[in-house]
Amino acid sequence: MNSKAELNPLYNSLDNFFKRYLNTIETQTGALPVTEYHSDWPSACQQGKRFLSEGMVDSIHWKPIQREHNNDLAGLENALETELHPDIKIFFSHYWSAQMDVSFVPQKNQSTGSRFSSEEQGNLTLMFVWNETDMKRLIENQIGHTLNKLRNKQSLSLFIACTDSDYIISVENDSGHVVLERPGYPIEKVLAPSLKEFIDELDYELLS
Repeated sequence: MNSKAELNPLYNSLDNFFKRYLNTIETQTGALPVTEYHSDWPSACQQGKRFLSEGMVDSIHWKPIQREHNNDLAGLENALETELHPDIKIFFSHYWSAQMDVSFVPQKNQSTGSRFSSEEQGNLTLMFVWNETDMKRLIENQIGHTLNKLRNKQSLSLFIACTDSDYIISVENDSGHVVLERPGYPIEKVLAPSLKEFIDELDYELLS
């Protein structure tokens, strides 16, 4: 029987991405990552007990939790009457995770025509899913985005990250390309030919 990685190398890329992230945080801090704690926002990612951070913020340690693959976006597929690209489904269904601030450092920016370059890194926030309620909220937001794309007769895409500007980063459904776009406008640039290659080119922002 073929492993998940043999069926789609994105599984391995996500596993390695989270492993590198945890190693980086634990090397620098000696502990797991920290996020704000909210009693009405539980997740399997939460580790240990809540505590007050140095900034007197109610906080808790967390780590990404691998899931059995579920097609959580089946309802969205039904609403759109189209099958979503496998990479999109894997990205949102392979792990529970907090949103993550990272930098995109393309190694082949000349061939991809990337807006970002190795000299001027592009900072972004990956929109991972924290819990079941977060998944429902994500689907609602994706429906709004995709219906707007269809209404404007633009190529169908689903967003995976936001930037520090009005641009978002999405996966084009037909091609699987990772693209840069603004809500309501056509795709502007291809950042990576696949989500795997995009994930492999991500780095972590320096901890403050």
